Order: sequence, then structure tokens, then C-alpha cells
Amino acid sequence: MTDVAADPELTANDHRRMIETARWHILRYDALRASIANRASLLISGNALLIGGVAILFPNTVGQDVAGGRLTLVVLAVGAFWVLGCSVFSVIYATKALLAGKNWRELYGQEPPVSLFYQHSDTMRVAPDFASFDTAFVEQTLGRERESATVNLWVVLQAHNYRYQFLRRATRRLQLGLVVFAGSVVVAVALSLIKLWS
Repeated sequence: MTDVAADPELTANDHRRMIETARWHILRYDALRASIANRASLLISGNALLIGGVAILFPNTVGQDVAGGRLTLVVLAVGAFWVLGCSVFSVIYATKALLAGKNWRELYGQEPPVSLFYQHSDTMRVAPDFASFDTAFVEQTLGRERESATVNLWVVLQAHNYRYQFLRRATRRLQLGLVVFAGSVVVAVALSLIKLWS
């Protein structure tokens, strides 16, 4: 790890200002991460409602005499399977938005240097016991702390982008499932009414 404190262009106040700026952004991205977790949870709940709707609609339609007979039931069954497939993929993507399945080093490689006291995985690898932790903490320079804060900021930016992509995919699948489900409801009700009035 390079010690940027040795850079004659940067004063102690410059380092403190950069550390505080990085911390502000890190806190902001922590709030965004919580927001993504809330939205992913809502998506999972929405999918549960959608699956429940399919579980109610399809068996009830099968038990009724609807216009179109077996062809209608086949079309509704295809719609039900389509909705269930969309929901399954939406839930998978939403859970990936909640928590990455891999360590951030596996995702982003060794390019960023060690981020002591900002990235717990780096801290535990470098300082697995209290004595080494205490020594590392006492020996931390402003330059190294600034670098650690910058590494953590880069990691949270990457993690936010990574999770947000899964959140978008989950949302698209839920929307598609809702459209197909709404269409299936309209078809089932319309064909039931047609059969009733004929």
C-alpha cells in the first residue's frame, strides 16, 4: 500500500477533508443499499401476491365451464406457467439484489489496495487478532486512512451498481408477470361471462 501522506502536495487538512468527503459518500451509498434492500423486499412480496393470485385463479377457472373449453384452459395454463416463471426469476434477481453471492474481492479482483477499518473482510485478513488490529490501528497514517476510505467508496459504488442491475431485472420480470396475470384474469372473466350468457 502506498503512503500518500508522503505526498508534499497534500496537507493533513487535505487528507482530513478527503476522508470526510469519502465518509459522506459512503454513508450516502449505505442509505442507497438499504433502499435497494427495501425495494427488493417489496418485489419479493409482490411476487408472493402474484403467485397467490395464480394459485387462486387457475384452479377456479379449471372447475368452471368457460367458453372455448379445453383450448381456453390450455391458454390460461400457459399464462399461469408464464406468470410463475416470471415470478421465480424475479425472486431470484431480487435476492441477488439483497446480497451479493460472492465476496467483493471475487467480484472486483485485487486491483484496489487493502482497505483497513473500512472493509471488514480486508481488516480481518490483515488483523485477525486484537494485537495485530490494535497495532494496525495505531500505525494508520492520514494518507493510508484516506486511501482506505477511497477504496471503500469505490467498492460501495461498484456494489450499488451490481445490486441495482439485479433489482431492475427483478422489476421487469414482476411487471411482465403482472401484465400476463391481468390478461389471464380478463380472459377468464370474459369467457366465463360469455358462457353464462350464451
